[in-house]
Formats: sequence, C-alpha cells, structure tokens
Amino acid sequence: MKKVTIQDIAAEMGLSRNTVAKALNGGLVSPQTRHAVVQKAWQMGYNKLDDKLVEEVKSTYRRANTGTILVLFNHMESAFWTRALAGISNAVNDEGYRMQLHVVDEKDKDGESTGSLIADDVKGIIFLSVFSVKFVKAIGRKKLPMTFFNSPVNAKEYIKLGDVINVEGFYSMSTLTEYVIKQKGCTRLAYIGFAEGSRMIQARYLGFLNACTQNHIQLDERMQFTRPANNLSFSYAMVEEVVKDMAYIPDAIICEDDDVAKNVSLALLQRDSKAVKKMVITGFNNTLETDFFKSDILTVDVRIEEMGRRLVKSVIDKVKCPTMDVAFTTIATYPKF
Repeated sequence: MKKVTIQDIAAEMGLSRNTVAKALNGGLVSPQTRHAVVQKAWQMGYNKLDDKLVEEVKSTYRRANTGTILVLFNHMESAFWTRALAGISNAVNDEGYRMQLHVVDEKDKDGESTGSLIADDVKGIIFLSVFSVKFVKAIGRKKLPMTFFNSPVNAKEYIKLGDVINVEGFYSMSTLTEYVIKQKGCTRLAYIGFAEGSRMIQARYLGFLNACTQNHIQLDERMQFTRPANNLSFSYAMVEEVVKDMAYIPDAIICEDDDVAKNVSLALLQRDSKAVKKMVITGFNNTLETDFFKSDILTVDVRIEEMGRRLVKSVIDKVKCPTMDVAFTTIATYPKF
C-alpha cells in the first residue's frame, strides 16, 4: 500500500501543503481547519499522527453519533473557502454531527463515482461548488436533503432538488461601482469576471452594468472580460494574459472577487509598476491579506463563517423536517470604502 504523505492529504482537501503541515504539527491554523485536516489524515491512514490527535478524532466520532453531513467541493485553496469550511465545520460540530469533506474528481462529470462513495450514515449534503445539473441529479437519487451554495445562472433544476443559498451581489457591486465613478472620478472602466459562470457572479456583473448605466458611463467592449478561456475561472495565468493584452490601462478594474483583484494587481505590476499604484481595483468577499502590497483594493464584506453556518442550518432543518418547502435565500453583503 502506498505511504500517505502530507502532500497527498493536501491534494485530497484542496489545501496547500504548508497549511496541512501546520495543522498536523501544532502550527497556527484555525481549530476548525486543524480538526478537519487531522480527521482527513486519520481517514487516509497517515501514520505519523500524534496519538493525542488520533484519540481526539476517535472521540469526536464516538460523541457525534447523529450522522454525517457531507460537503462536496471542487475548488482550490483560497481564503474564502477556508473560512467557509471553518464555519461549516463549527456548525456541524455544534449540531452533534460529523463533517465529511469530499473533493470531487474533475473527471466525475455524471456524479456516479461520487454517489457510490456516499456512506449510509450521511444524513444531508452541502454542495459548496457549482456542479453540472447531471452531476446534481445523480447525487439527488440518494434522496438525501441537499443545500447548494450558489447555482448555475439558470437555477431551475437546482431549486427542484434542494435549498439554494447565495450572497447578495447586484446591489453591493452596483454601490461599489458607483463609488468608483463618483468618488474616485473613474470613467474608463474594465471588468474581469465570469459573468455566466454562476448566478451569484452574474448578479455582480449586472450590478456593475447597472451602475454604469445609471451614471452614463460608456463602456468599451474591448475592456469587458466576462468569459475565461477555460470556461471555468480567471486564474492568475489567465488574468496575466488579459492584463497584458489590454488595449490601454483603464482608470479602474472591477473584479468578480478578491482572488481576481489580487491577480490583477500582480499582473499589472508586471506590465506597469507605476500604473498599479494609482489604479483603482475592486474585489468582493473581503479576504485579502492585510500585508498585500496593494492595500487600497476596494471590496465587499461577506460574513463568510456565518454563511457556512447558514448552509448547515438549511440542510439540518431538512434532515429534521423533510417536508419543508425548498427555499432560495440571499445573504446580505456590505460594501467597504
């Protein structure tokens, strides 16, 4: 049998090797992250676990005998997802359940592989990523309560199967963009974000367009980057290409979230180190590190840990009362200036 390494655990969880090593060796990580990493390491057969950590996981399993809440996920590491998982883990533990995190293999398009792994003690499922309708329907055949964070632009099939929880984007992005126009005096605006990638991100783009329309801003179509080349996300490599190929340096770049805003700042630093200092850049989620070199990025605060708790409450309410109507919930967000 292949020896399990820290890198194996990191790959399975979508975390960095450094984060996993810290969690297993007493480093500075949140209690929720530490518990989730130790639990996954134990499940995978990692043989260098401290005996006290092993006993901690075992006692949690003995204590939490009400069942498991399965979290399906396919994202790479970012501060947003780390905090969301921390909120979910905390809430699941408070309710007396266990949390099982499963990183879905990108090859499992129809959900058959994932569905076959769902254990008998799973009581409900949280989808922390937007999966295809085909995948979701396959998991839905398990007849378990399901709650989705975010959804495709057309959420019709999702809402048939379970609760959908989004964070508000239209009004916050509109407010943020209007601030950039009126208070920062910006008129040449670029946008970078996958407008059709999900319902939540589309709302942010529509909020941006609304503010531009209301303030009589004529947008240059060449500066609206709304579909990544891979139809998945704007990675650093893709953002770098976008910034390098821009016809000109705009007054402001509005980004779908803080990860893209961070990538834009780094890419612009490579293109024009002077421009990046005075450029107005906006993100969303309020997850940028305080020591990031561009400290004036505007953003929108999302109470991410509480959002995680809301996801857990939704699915456990359905566990306790299966006849409850499905709900489409939007959680408030808060522009920061």
